[in-house]
Amino acid sequence: MALISHRFTVFALIVTATAAAHAQPWLRPVRAPANLGSGTLVLDDRPALGRILVRLRSPARPQHIVIEARAAITSATRPGPLIRAAGACNTPCDLWVPRGTLRLRSAAPGLRTTDLDIDVDAATSIEVRAPSSAMFNVGTGLTAFGATIMIATASVALAQQINGVAAADQLRPTVAIGLSLLGVLIMGSGIPLLVAHRTGYRQEPL
Repeated sequence: MALISHRFTVFALIVTATAAAHAQPWLRPVRAPANLGSGTLVLDDRPALGRILVRLRSPARPQHIVIEARAAITSATRPGPLIRAAGACNTPCDLWVPRGTLRLRSAAPGLRTTDLDIDVDAATSIEVRAPSSAMFNVGTGLTAFGATIMIATASVALAQQINGVAAADQLRPTVAIGLSLLGVLIMGSGIPLLVAHRTGYRQEPL
């Protein structure tokens, strides 16, 4: 029984460490793309014909934000959609952008990278969330660890029954139930961290 418990502990720690390591890659600087399509416009903080105002904010901490407007067609010489407009700034800041669906990317040290599409039809204010990468990783680790406890407990109990282990040597029902409840509690403490530190934004008209 002690050997099974030791192996289970080692297995759970390995799974948890792996999940936490891959939950959020190390942040890389976000820059406006260098390889742009022909006729590309560089967006800035000044009004221009055919562009509308996007006011960018982020709670508590500044973030570096890149906005791209992409063409629907792809180039034969460049993979992926052509970028017909691009701009970058550090929040709080304003950019003048073309109407339509835009790609928004944001990053800051210690925060998860946000990469999403936004629809802009009129002057708008966008507040980008500031989700902590460390707390998101903790939530991922706790959720994975709790799930591992539950799965390992069920697997050990089932394997003992299939292999005909004597009833006296099997995992006691009270122990199995206790471990399963522990797994549920650990998962329950990890899931709120995942929800609280998800990426996203809030958009309001100006």
